[in-house]
Amino acid sequence: MKRILSLVIATLWLAAPGAQAKDSIDVMTQNQYLGADLNPIINAEGPAEFNAAVIKALEDVAANDFPARAEKLAELIGDRLPELVGLQEVFIFQCTDLGPSVTDEGCDNPRISNAFNDHLSLTLANLTALGEDYSAVATVVNFNTGSVIVPPLLFPGIPFNIEGYNALVNIYDRDVILARSDIAGSATPVDFTVFQPFGICLKPSADGCNYQLVATATLPGGVTISQERGYVGVDVTVGEKDYRFINTHLEVQRPDGTDLSSIVQAAQAQELITTLANVPHGNRSLIVVGDINSSPDDPLIFVPAPIPPGFPPVIVPPYTQFVGSGYTDAWDLRPGSAPGFTCCQDDDLLNHQSQHDERIDVIFSVDVPNKVKKARVLGSRVSDKTSPPGHGLWPADHGSVAATLEFP
Repeated sequence: MKRILSLVIATLWLAAPGAQAKDSIDVMTQNQYLGADLNPIINAEGPAEFNAAVIKALEDVAANDFPARAEKLAELIGDRLPELVGLQEVFIFQCTDLGPSVTDEGCDNPRISNAFNDHLSLTLANLTALGEDYSAVATVVNFNTGSVIVPPLLFPGIPFNIEGYNALVNIYDRDVILARSDIAGSATPVDFTVFQPFGICLKPSADGCNYQLVATATLPGGVTISQERGYVGVDVTVGEKDYRFINTHLEVQRPDGTDLSSIVQAAQAQELITTLANVPHGNRSLIVVGDINSSPDDPLIFVPAPIPPGFPPVIVPPYTQFVGSGYTDAWDLRPGSAPGFTCCQDDDLLNHQSQHDERIDVIFSVDVPNKVKKARVLGSRVSDKTSPPGHGLWPADHGSVAATLEFP
């Protein structure tokens, strides 16, 4: 009887959420979606068009209701309980009135007031409400208007006027690594700056690094702002095995219909691959997750002559670069033939059925896993939407990708 009871207890423990064999790790990646397209702001011509684009973006962010979506995004993590989560598009939207605060006006205007939130704080608060304990253990700050001053103003931020009231909006985009409480104490941010003499991490940002080549935009007043992207990593021990876990978000591919962004994202992928190859990680298994905005189906891009100085004759898309550099795509090792599509729902997140039709959110590993278990795309079922059931918002425009990697 005692032996039977012991076997039952052992079986229940192994089946418990979050319980892993000593040489396996469950990881997840999720682009949380800021809630709007910022390109009309970046491409606006003239002050009137710029102001209209700012207000439209804030209205979209407000309508896409991150407080409600944060509950669903937290549920995706809470149902899975991965040891590590890589989050992208973890935004802060802040608003400052440039005059006396008036109820329902300026920043408090009902058209836009729901836009102003800290997405990381809401995610963690909703995890806590579920009884799950996660910590943000590493962050890289990307797009950041905190240092942007548009003349003649003396304060940082993007100015706008809504119904006669002037205000400033500040926008911060971050990539964040969350760690489950039982392993968070072993998570240490990777310090890439110690290798700066070798051309690595020339643009430190918080715990991580921004890429050297980024897209830029010119705001009214001639102010140039960089559309920063970045990467961040932690060293962590799970069970008896050590890992280096990297989270990144590469530039969007061809948002303006040209190959410029493809060039930028390809250069970013090459920088990350080169950095990770030259920063020693000892016996740690190297895992890279994130939204790379590149799929296995992306073709090579041949640069027409004359080739600009410094450009290669062929642009190799990020996915192909990673695989060609020895990285294993965990999805390819899962049993079955599910396509693993992760992107993208409509901008307003209201489409009824999932419209995921491309696979651009990935889990890569340098060491080939012995097995990949429970590889799933999460957040793509109608039941995952916010209230009312089946008719609300998708948790994000991207689905989550999660997998358990078991190493020999």
